[in-house]
Amino acid sequence: FTRWEEVLKDKVLCSALVVRLCHISYLVNMTGTSYRITLTFSLMSGMGAPVAVLGIILPIYTMIDMVETAENVWSDSCVCAMVDSSERE
Repeated sequence: FTRWEEVLKDKVLCSALVVRLCHISYLVNMTGTSYRITLTFSLMSGMGAPVAVLGIILPIYTMIDMVETAENVWSDSCVCAMVDSSERE
């Protein structure tokens, strides 16, 4: 977290993000089968897709999921910036 302020260029926004990510968070060590992968596998199997196709689709699906997560984090940071701006006025 030490270099986030260099990227975000705003100390208040950086602090808000760090608090959101760390202070109100719990570390959850998850083991076992992924629910999303199991659901996708059962859906594709139900459609009659060959197992070889699943080996191609699942990594792509994982990347799409990562992009969606990044979008959620970005929108949260935008809200933090707007709240910070309105609080300064």
